Parts: sequence; structure tokens; C-alpha cells
Amino acid sequence: MRAMIYQGVYRRTSSLWCRLHSTYVRKMRYLFELKEDDGICRKAQNSGTFYLFHNLSPFLKKVGSKYLAPQISVAEMKSMLGKFKQNEQMIEDSVLIGCSDECMAYFALDLGSLEKSVIESELKGSFTELRKAFFQLDGKDAPLLSSAQALLRWHDTHQYCSKTGQPTQKNLAGSKRVCRTNGIIYYPQMSPVVITLVSDGSRCLLARQASFPKGMYSALAGFCDVGETLEETVRREVAEEVGLEVESLWYSAS
Repeated sequence: MRAMIYQGVYRRTSSLWCRLHSTYVRKMRYLFELKEDDGICRKAQNSGTFYLFHNLSPFLKKVGSKYLAPQISVAEMKSMLGKFKQNEQMIEDSVLIGCSDECMAYFALDLGSLEKSVIESELKGSFTELRKAFFQLDGKDAPLLSSAQALLRWHDTHQYCSKTGQPTQKNLAGSKRVCRTNGIIYYPQMSPVVITLVSDGSRCLLARQASFPKGMYSALAGFCDVGETLEETVRREVAEEVGLEVESLWYSAS
């Protein structure tokens, strides 16, 4: 009995030690520090890498038969901005989007104020609409670019305080904005969405919008209304988009 008790305590302690010293825990704590401390974040910018966007479209580069979202070093960023006669301070407009297992920070920067074709020529790649990019990208880049675009868009549309009308200031990591007048803090918001594949048992229902490229079809999707459950959103969206009433909803993944 003593041996069993000892073994149980040892396993629990060992498991706790592993969790406290895991790569994931270290990364999350490091990212939290970057979001809370502009000084630490500034140091991370000087050793981090950057994903580039132009009016919310990510920059892609073809390597062999694949498309990649290249990570641009801070030295390359400063060199490029110098060629375009831009102040290096533009780097501080970037937003933090993650880090590597070795805690090298990743940032995203939108260069929409510069000429797109000039950047593409300089870096030998192209800015691509995000949904089209998903069909070309390596899987590991897609979540980062998706998060980056959402955060860049939020900053672009929340530059003024909704209460005072005065400008808001982002922190260096881009994890919040603060009203300069009354100190109200704004944090990025999410808009819950459902995606559903409708099936009659042997076939699935796909749809398309007029704006889709030729031959492209999609499962049905839509935003949740205020107060709706996810299941209610599925039923409403399917009814609105294709005129069908669905039942037997099955949760798949998030």
C-alpha cells in the first residue's frame, strides 16, 4: 500500500513538473509578458520576424511548387523601409501574432500606405487575398495569417474611442488600445461564426457566391446573432441561404 501511494504522488508531481516546464507554458508566459510590457516587446521586435500584408492581403512567395509566407527579419525590414524612404518607426505599427518554440517573436505589419507593386518587385512575391491564399499555403502558416489579418483589421477600424471620439493608442504588441482622454481600454473582439456541411445521408450541399472564382463552392457559414446558440445559428443560416430546414445537428470541431 505504501508503494502504491508513493507511486501515485510521484506521478502527479512529475506530471506537474512537466506541465510547468513545457514548451507551451513557456511560450504562453513569454507572449503574455510581451503584451503587458512595451519595453520587453520592443526588444522582441529587434530580434523577431515579420509577416507582411498590404491592405490586409498577406505576402506570399513561390518556392518550388509551394507557396510560403516568408518571415522577414528586422534587418531586412529596416533595409527595405530605407529604400522606400520610410521611417524605421513604421515597424512599431506591427502587431504581435505569436512566437516560435525558441521564443522568437512573430509580428505582422500592413504596408498598405506603400505602393504594392514596388514591394512585390523588391521581395519577389505577391500579395494575395487571404481566402485564395489558404488554397496555396502550407498548413502551418494559415492560422498565423488568419490571426494577423483579424488583428490588423481590428486596429484599422478602432482608432477612435466610441465614447469620447478621441484617438486611441495601441500598445506595442497590439493586444489593446487605450483612449488618450479617459483611459478606456479596448481589447480585440471576436465575431463567432458557424460553418456547417448539410447532408442528406449520401450527398452534401455546397453553395457559391457570385464573387467566388469559377468552379469554387463552399459549405454554408454565417455569423451568430446576439443571444443565439450555435445550433440556432446553423438552422437560421441554412434556412436563409438555401431555403432548407435542418435537424439532427452534429458538432464536429472548433
